[in-house]
This record gives sequence, C-alpha cells and structure tokens, in this order.
Amino acid sequence: MNIWDVLLITPLTTALLTLYQVVGNNLGWAIIALTALLKIVLFPLSLPAIRSAKIQQEIRPQMEKLKKKYKNDRQGLARAQMELFRQKGVNPLAALLPTILQIVLLIALYQVLITNLTNGGLNVRFLFWDLSQRDPYFILPFAAAAAQFALSKMMFPQVSAEHAVTHRAMKAKAEAKTEDFAAAFQKQSLYFFPILTFIFGFQFPAGLMLYWFTTTILQIPQQWLGTRPS
Repeated sequence: MNIWDVLLITPLTTALLTLYQVVGNNLGWAIIALTALLKIVLFPLSLPAIRSAKIQQEIRPQMEKLKKKYKNDRQGLARAQMELFRQKGVNPLAALLPTILQIVLLIALYQVLITNLTNGGLNVRFLFWDLSQRDPYFILPFAAAAAQFALSKMMFPQVSAEHAVTHRAMKAKAEAKTEDFAAAFQKQSLYFFPILTFIFGFQFPAGLMLYWFTTTILQIPQQWLGTRPS
C-alpha cells in the first residue's frame, strides 16, 4: 500500500462507507456529509488564503496609487507591489491553495467513488440522478461551474472591477501591460477554473460533480466570513 492510499484513499473510503450507513444507505447524502466534514477539517489550511484575500481588498486603494505612480515603469511597479505585499503579509497566490486542495481531493474521491460506484453493493440513486453515471441533464456541471465562478469572484474581487474599467476604456491597452504576474494569474483564474469545472462535469460521474458542487458552495460562506469588512 503506497502513501497515497494510506493518507487519502483508505481514510476517505472508510469515512464514505460509514456515513453511507449513518444516513440510511443513501450515497448522495453520504457524499454531501463527507464534503461538509472535509470542509471543517481543512478549514485551518484555507484560512490563510481567506485572510490574504481580505487584506488585498483593504490595500486596493494603495495598489491603485502605485499603478498611477509607476505608470510607465513596469519593473518599478512590480517591486513596489511586492514590497507592499511583504509589509502587509500578503501572498498574492495564496488563494490558489483552496483550489489545489480541491483538485487533490477530487482526484482521490474520483478513485474512491469509481471503486464504490461500480462494486454494485451501494444504492447509487439520489433524487433523479444515477450517481454512477454522468449527469444527463447537465444540471450538476452547470451548477458546479456557476458556484466556482461565484467563489472565484470572491477570491479575486479586484479582477471584476478592473475588468469593468478596462472594458469602458479600451484605448488604455498600455496601462494593462503594467499588471504583474499575480494580477494576470488572478484574472485568468476568474474564468479558467469555472470553465474547467464545466468541461470536467461532462466527463465525470454525477456523484463526483455532487461533491464538487457541494464543496464549492460550502467554501462561499467561509470566504465571505473571512473577507467581509471588519
């Protein structure tokens, strides 16, 4: 047995089957319960990313001043931004951590669910879905992608505002080039992860998309609590 199985596959399988029995042999509710449990356990790891996003909201006016000050000095802007981040204790890429955790758990749960969905011993019916098959109605892929987009907008709040300004001022292309790597990454992430979620939703069984939707929905109030004004 390798370390992947020891740390993830075996514990997740045990937890899923235990919850399956607790909720009355209903795999859908077992997946939802397992997702909520994982959110509680992993919340301390997500908290630094949430706090980092809150600080980025608070220092947004300072960031705008730096962009004006170093309008024609891209390297100077990058250095000034990094110094501001260092002073405030901000990691611009910290918001990536919850997404990485989701992907790791998604891979592990894919193995767990595929094994248990195909063994024929579990009730795979939940509402009008067969959790062992892809969602024929595309409800879960769309819902998961929409939830991921809402979460991304909360993680990268400055992206939406900057996008609106850029859209109204198409002539200011040169100014857009002053964005540092972190800002560019965040802008791409706002759309990349929801689109990726939607595409995967057409390939994965409904049981896995139920997990993805639930974990994203549960992340939204956590993100709001961490970034709301003091």
